[in-house]
Amino acid sequence: MGYKNHEIVDLTQPIFSGMPVFVGHPDTWRWTNMTHEESAASGRFESEMSYYSGIIQMCEHGPTHVDSISHLDPSPTAKHIDEMDFNFFYSRGIAIDFEDVEDNSYIDAEKVKERLQHYNLEIKEGDTLLFTYGHYNRHYPNKTYTTHYAGWTRDAAEYVYKECGALNVGTDAPSMDMAHSPEYPCHLVCRELGRTNTENLYNIEKVVGKEFLYIGLPLKIKGGSGSPIRAIAVLNA
Repeated sequence: MGYKNHEIVDLTQPIFSGMPVFVGHPDTWRWTNMTHEESAASGRFESEMSYYSGIIQMCEHGPTHVDSISHLDPSPTAKHIDEMDFNFFYSRGIAIDFEDVEDNSYIDAEKVKERLQHYNLEIKEGDTLLFTYGHYNRHYPNKTYTTHYAGWTRDAAEYVYKECGALNVGTDAPSMDMAHSPEYPCHLVCRELGRTNTENLYNIEKVVGKEFLYIGLPLKIKGGSGSPIRAIAVLNA
């Protein structure tokens, strides 16, 4: 299938102790469980075998992650992350940027349409749309990463999800909604339509203006409200 001709762009933020997390979420911690020296000295093996392992403690919404339908919808029938269709996480993807957007400002439907037209891109039913205005590069890993970022208006979310049919929208900020939004209109649109969004991405600027295969598979967490993912864009797929 010519895999060597594909270019793979890593869209995933690193996971480490003390990484920025959304307000109200527990801190992320990673520590060593066993070193090679400790395992070699344990008497477990009669050969030169040894191993290294670590422990991670983090929120389901801590690092680069995707939301489940149940995270947004309180209905008892809303699907948890282990029950959602793979089409939410594996699809055609496109990416746009917003060069003139400032922190704590809004991105409306007209601005989304303008950027799509600028790059001659079209959202098709079932797509994943990624967007950036440079938030990660401006703020990460400072505290302002989780407190100062732009957000979409309700009409922008309705245009992309309802009118165009996207299943997933991803950003390199902690949320599609503005940091201090009192309403969270984009998350409400996801609730109403049964859609999802992906947050805390990285490297989106490397795929802006392009079409690619988007892959962001979640862990199979039973009853999960979301999951960390390893998101990638496969170009020339």
